[in-house]
Amino acid sequence: MKFYHLSVLFIVVLSFFGTAQDLVYNLDFEDQTAGTEITKGNTLKFQGWNNSIWTVEEEDNNKVAKGSDQEKLFLVKQFNVESGATYQWEIDTRSRNNGQGWKRNINLAVVCGTGENSKLATASIEEPQSGKWISSNLKFTVPKDKTKISLQLFRFAEGTEVSIDNYKLVKL
Repeated sequence: MKFYHLSVLFIVVLSFFGTAQDLVYNLDFEDQTAGTEITKGNTLKFQGWNNSIWTVEEEDNNKVAKGSDQEKLFLVKQFNVESGATYQWEIDTRSRNNGQGWKRNINLAVVCGTGENSKLATASIEEPQSGKWISSNLKFTVPKDKTKISLQLFRFAEGTEVSIDNYKLVKL
């Protein structure tokens, strides 16, 4: 009987280590100062393409980053990654309707390089319900001989604010 318990314990321990994940990046904005623009002049190194502005805000004792309500809103972050490795991007998003275009999608993409085959993973949050948080996960494998990726969020709907939280990159 002791041998059986030892075998089960050994299998459980090996299973745990066999599925270990390596947290590459984790940002929940809690240690950021409300009012900080994450796309300008700070250490977070997010980019707001198309003059997109993203600011840390506190809501109900939770800090999030909120984008402006302009028509073409982008948020981009680049990472150095391991060639051939598999990763997962996790992000929570929320749309709030402040105008007429709220039924537009939020598009997420993992991009490596340029050209026709540059997108490693995509997801579209179609017609998100106003005010509801949605969790997304994009799993992807970095091509051989590539070591840089961009994680991109895009929303095309003037008058709609998008907030993000729990921004993670995990190596699987």
